[in-house]
Amino acid sequence: MWRNGRKIINCLFKRRTKCNDVRSKLESRDEANSDRSDIRVFEVGVSSQRYGDYEHGMRNSAQQAEGERLIAIAKEAGLFIDKQQWESFGDRKRLPSGESIVYLDNTGTRITKIRDPFAKSAIKQLHAQDVIYEHLVHNILFPSTKYKFEGISQDIDGVRIVLSQNYLSKSFLVPSQKEIDHYLVCELNLVRENNYFYGNDYVSITDVSAQGDNVLSNGKQLFFIDPIIKFNRPAIEVLDYYYSLLI
Repeated sequence: MWRNGRKIINCLFKRRTKCNDVRSKLESRDEANSDRSDIRVFEVGVSSQRYGDYEHGMRNSAQQAEGERLIAIAKEAGLFIDKQQWESFGDRKRLPSGESIVYLDNTGTRITKIRDPFAKSAIKQLHAQDVIYEHLVHNILFPSTKYKFEGISQDIDGVRIVLSQNYLSKSFLVPSQKEIDHYLVCELNLVRENNYFYGNDYVSITDVSAQGDNVLSNGKQLFFIDPIIKFNRPAIEVLDYYYSLLI
């Protein structure tokens, strides 16, 4: 079934580059639907308004309003995680992060990220109302490092989205840039836009250099841990597009 699905995807993308057999695949439609069901309650009343100058100069107020909306819905739906509960996720990792506080559980196999959804919004060009969907796009593109939505929390400066993810062994290695390029171009059918971004009409992906540790390999498969995904269209349009490719 996957081979037939891949043939359809190849045709839709009109691939021009001959590549080796794929080592990974997009998330399945059933998995994507399950992930989407976790956040359905937050979709009620979300505007379909597109990106535009209406948010320029009012970004902070738009982000504050969306944060307050997410927190209110989470409290009503029983999905709010009080800050006092964060330590229950395990030991806090001391590694610096631009957008998340990270905890490693007692088994050493699962991490929880308390993410500030607006920390890198300027790079990602996220509309305030897109932040609840961001991990869904990651899961579709990179299912081997998929996130599980745990809930909504709050810090002194605003909303936090709580996600968990499998922790990769320290025995994993950083792949070569050639391997990373191959995956993004040949398996995700993205175009290398410059030295830092790979994209199409819907997303652009960065922070995937072999000089960092955001992409790891077990010798058979690549694992994109936390790439920056820039939305080139509203999140709903991006999701609709990628949903159309899933089987």
